[in-house]
Amino acid sequence: MTTPTILDQLDVTDIDFAFQDTPELHQLLADLRERKPYAIVPFAGVRAVLLLTHDLVSAAFKDEQTFPAQAVYSMTTEPVLGRTLQCMTGDEHRVNRAIVSPPFRRSLVTGCVEPLLEPIAHELIDRFADAGSVDLIAEFTTRYPVLVITRLLGLPVQDESTVLRWAHDLFYFPLDPPAAQRASQEFADYVVPIIAARRSDPGDDLISKLVTESVDGTTLSDDQVLAFLRLLFPAGADTTMLALGNTLSALLTHPDQLAAVAADPEEQAQWAIWEGLRFEPPVGLLPRACPTAVHWQGLDIPALTPVIFAINAAHRDPVKYPEPHRFDITRRVTTMLSFGQGPHSCLGSWLALAELRTGLTALVQRLPGLRLADNAHDDAVITSQVGTALRGPSALRVEWT
Repeated sequence: MTTPTILDQLDVTDIDFAFQDTPELHQLLADLRERKPYAIVPFAGVRAVLLLTHDLVSAAFKDEQTFPAQAVYSMTTEPVLGRTLQCMTGDEHRVNRAIVSPPFRRSLVTGCVEPLLEPIAHELIDRFADAGSVDLIAEFTTRYPVLVITRLLGLPVQDESTVLRWAHDLFYFPLDPPAAQRASQEFADYVVPIIAARRSDPGDDLISKLVTESVDGTTLSDDQVLAFLRLLFPAGADTTMLALGNTLSALLTHPDQLAAVAADPEEQAQWAIWEGLRFEPPVGLLPRACPTAVHWQGLDIPALTPVIFAINAAHRDPVKYPEPHRFDITRRVTTMLSFGQGPHSCLGSWLALAELRTGLTALVQRLPGLRLADNAHDDAVITSQVGTALRGPSALRVEWT
């Protein structure tokens, strides 16, 4: 006779949270949270614990011992991306993170990186500014973060479409593993000679910094640099793309708040970005695992149970955020879970925030009277990119004066 566990009773039976789109996701999460602070849901064909409150998700992020990132990412991303920071723990993680962190510190992003962002944003806007209408997803949000990453790395990009494909295929490996493996190999073939060149003749680019930094006498090997670039390249590009698309979608469907940003972008753009990250985080669900059986926060979780951090549910927890389903750039809240917490919090958060703020500011300054095109409201609906985990609009057709 088996012992009953919390996994015995599913709270949702008709949605696999790993792969299926859920148009009314926020209402579903709110309904589940009203019943209890977690739910048992299908995830990639197995039963998982979905954490639904801000307190639980925040506590889980900080509890690396109970929910080690290594347990999931060593099985999922390592075969494609290599041994990244996500797959490391202990001293290995501490040393490697310390080596790669300096270029992403707030002071360096402000002083060295931000001056590069505005020219890139305007370079892209120049391509369509005279057209009067455009799909912002296809022509701006998809391209802008990739160009930023390639310029920071000092990659001599000749074929923009190939670079865009690498970033996409590496990030969406669960949907098409063979494409991800091909992209991984092609990216390695392209980058490895550049790594060697920067070791012998370093410059001011990010790859040069990665190959010359050391901590406790340790430097990164070529494989370690390559693994970090495989993670940085798609993750930095695609999450920023989704975040900017989500914020633009929210602003375009709340014209009064878009007008407020356009009237004073230097002050209001940053708050629009923060509220966009709360309202619709690009990574809505983050899967981890519980390797051993534990009693945690009142929950008896069996060994090897997937545990899903529902960031999007936490961000709309009414205990933390009054009127959580209202998009409001005057909320002035910056304590977000969008970049994670604990030892595996996002290394590039300051870079992402600078990119998002600069991109939004350039758009509202260059495109006066920016608005959704006629009959384009359906395009602004947030759709799932992978299951319920990654979310962003598939198109944003806009017009301007």
